[in-house]
Amino acid sequence: MQDLGFIMRLLAVAVAIAGAYTDLSVRKIPNKLTMSATLLGFGSNLLFYGWNAFVNSVLGFLLGFSFILLWILGALKAGDVKLYMAIGAVGGWRFCLSVMIISVLLGGIVSFFILLIRKEGRIALKNVWNYIVNMFLLRKFYLYKPISESSYFSFGIYIAVGAMITIFIGNKNGFL
Repeated sequence: MQDLGFIMRLLAVAVAIAGAYTDLSVRKIPNKLTMSATLLGFGSNLLFYGWNAFVNSVLGFLLGFSFILLWILGALKAGDVKLYMAIGAVGGWRFCLSVMIISVLLGGIVSFFILLIRKEGRIALKNVWNYIVNMFLLRKFYLYKPISESSYFSFGIYIAVGAMITIFIGNKNGFL
């Protein structure tokens, strides 16, 4: 069966919402959530939909893992990456890719406007600009560190919104 099933995509949305809730409330997406959802995704897809769905699930997991680069650069927290991996394992690679595109665009737009509004945000934008200049023009790489803990940005909410938009507006497997 090619379609991973609406129930699996709905489960992926539920995982994203649970991750967003914990990210907002305790600033952490727990491994218990992401790892159990990943195992549930692998097992359910294999058991109920067969090998093709299992391969799709593994590809979704690996696609989510590709955002490890954003974690290395300091743009995402490890919990965000693991949440993408869990969503990919449950919903498949097309669903995960749609969620990734929507959440990054939406989160980027909102965070940019938040930075413009706040004074410390404008300072942070200047620091990010200097970071980019150092990294590309001077070929000096270092991990970006935010100025303070108050600059924390809960990205889990954008992952959840991206999952909800994907399931309700996208085609059967996502936008792609």
